[in-house]
Amino acid sequence: MDIGVDISTQLFPNPLTMLYTLCVTAILFYFVYRLVFNPAREIIRKRADYVQGKLTEADALNTEAQTNLMLAKDEIDKAQTLSKDIIANAKKEAVDVKNSIVNDANVKADDIYRKAHERIKKEEIELRRDINKQIVDVALCASEKLIAKKDLSDEDQESIARLVEELNEKSDN
Repeated sequence: MDIGVDISTQLFPNPLTMLYTLCVTAILFYFVYRLVFNPAREIIRKRADYVQGKLTEADALNTEAQTNLMLAKDEIDKAQTLSKDIIANAKKEAVDVKNSIVNDANVKADDIYRKAHERIKKEEIELRRDINKQIVDVALCASEKLIAKKDLSDEDQESIARLVEELNEKSDN
């Protein structure tokens, strides 16, 4: 069975072909390394720097946000304290105004009551005077009728006049 093919030549490649293949492969690797690998590595490095910069910036913004949050909480606390103070002052002023109005109303009511009481006393005094005057008038009429029937002496007339004056004085008191 001889096919005419030498197996040894088939098992071992030609050294010149092997050298040529190695040179071409080395040149191919060199160009791939220079044209693809280095730019890809540079792009990856730039991307890593960009991501790291964004992370650093995010950390800085987060820190600033936390600081602003604390400041905002402080401002809210101050505003709440201020609003409570304003409400307390407004309530105090409202109570003071209410008390002032009530006091003024009480003073006016007392004044009206006092004036009404004085007017009632004056009217009572006038009514007593009127009643006493009417009593005196009735007494004078009765005494005139008695005098007309009887001649009284001057002393009797003086006694009657004194009696009328005493009645007037008693009625005035």
